[in-house]
Amino acid sequence: MKPQLLKISSGPAISFTARQIDHPYLNSSWHYHPEIELLHVIEGEGTLLVGDAIMQFKAGDVLLIGAHLPHYWRFYENYIGNNALPAQVAYVQFCDNFWGKDFLLLPENNAIKLLLDKAKRGMYIQGSTAAKTIQWLSKLIVSEQTERIIVLLQLLQLLANSQEYLLLSSVYQEQHFEAIENERINVVYKYLLTHFKNKIYLHQVAAIANLTPNSFCRFFKAKTKKSFSLFLIEIRVGYACKLLLENNLSIKQICYASGFNSFTNFNKQFKSVTGKLPSSYQKQVAH
Repeated sequence: MKPQLLKISSGPAISFTARQIDHPYLNSSWHYHPEIELLHVIEGEGTLLVGDAIMQFKAGDVLLIGAHLPHYWRFYENYIGNNALPAQVAYVQFCDNFWGKDFLLLPENNAIKLLLDKAKRGMYIQGSTAAKTIQWLSKLIVSEQTERIIVLLQLLQLLANSQEYLLLSSVYQEQHFEAIENERINVVYKYLLTHFKNKIYLHQVAAIANLTPNSFCRFFKAKTKKSFSLFLIEIRVGYACKLLLENNLSIKQICYASGFNSFTNFNKQFKSVTGKLPSSYQKQVAH
């Protein structure tokens, strides 16, 4: 998939961007940028597509998205539009050469260089490292002048020396596609992430992409490395995991609320994705 290239302006008085924003869902699209992005979800939850991975994000999550790694933040519908629940994120975006092209080649910075290389797969920061990252990021946002660079380096040093993370995507390889393919995949992603709770027919999605069903299946598999059916299953299972964590519905209710129309199939697909039955998953995460 050729995602949209976003141009991020840091302004004439600063060399990188660090801020806190409300309504972060307004610019949702499948995109990438040369800047590395460290992000803390303050309020809100939804689905994150990063490279070839799918995950559900929630308040408190901290993620490091590497340079040129395609990603798509999709907040759940109750966080979008009028009378929506509050959604807020804090983030820093910076190019790996803003401090000079040779800075990361210094031997003292080898750990940070390795960190930014790993971030090209996307990193989910966990444990005490995530808590400390949130504190440093809050400090960075209000810092000024040279202190901004110092705090960013301290933040990166913290992450570089930690093993509390999960890599999200397989190794991303830059590919080149026509603009029409970028538009197609954006439309498809938006449709699936909006309607996954409902019955979705292949011919409907193919029509949205302006392709025949057979051509769409080939297109989708070639660009995502997954079949259309598996992609949809992973979205639904991810949402089911969120509902199981909340523990407000029975497992059978969660089955249908996640877009599955058969309880037997729900158990089968859930186990194929997570390695556990929904009941086992719920018991494990509850403790």
